[in-house]
Amino acid sequence: MPKVAIIISIMEGDDGSAGCLEECQRQVDAVASEGKYSFSIFLNDEGEAGYAASWEKASGDGADIFLWIDHDLILSEGAVASLLENSEFLRHKAVITGTVGRPDKSLVFGGRTRRGRLLEPDPVIPIPCHLFDMAVALVPAFAFTSLETPVDFFRKSLLNYGYGVKAAKAGVARMIAPGILGVTSRTLEIPAFKNPDSTLREKTVWLLRSIFK
Repeated sequence: MPKVAIIISIMEGDDGSAGCLEECQRQVDAVASEGKYSFSIFLNDEGEAGYAASWEKASGDGADIFLWIDHDLILSEGAVASLLENSEFLRHKAVITGTVGRPDKSLVFGGRTRRGRLLEPDPVIPIPCHLFDMAVALVPAFAFTSLETPVDFFRKSLLNYGYGVKAAKAGVARMIAPGILGVTSRTLEIPAFKNPDSTLREKTVWLLRSIFK
């Protein structure tokens, strides 16, 4: 029976944490009742900075699959089951990111192109991406064992938004789960040098201002 470590990452502020934990536990209980997976839930109170530390803690518990969920999400019905079903379909050999939208239906997190542009998910089947966000992300232990330095998994691309550069170089598949798996009201401000819609000039100006301010 595969062991799943669910890591709830507490981002800035505390809006939505109670609701996310409650809904996550409800979905976990439903999946666990089928007897196919066992679960442990961990809290990461350091946000993005704590991804590696929370992974090290959870991996010490012998997990086969790691599932990251940001605390401020309203999870879609069946989101946890969808991630696990798609991972099973892919033989637990692929990183699977979930797409997160805002209440106005615009997309804010998910799978991304090589340059960091956000991709729209297919409503039915998983589709490939190059980079991805960790707002909702399933990572099999296989992904870490494929990297010479596993913690490199958590390093973002330098000039664009998203994780997965080291996973891509190691040949680990990166996929987007079908549909929208969560909703958030979080407002993001992507630095110009990481925004794929910024021109080279805008990225250069942003970097120079950051260096010489």
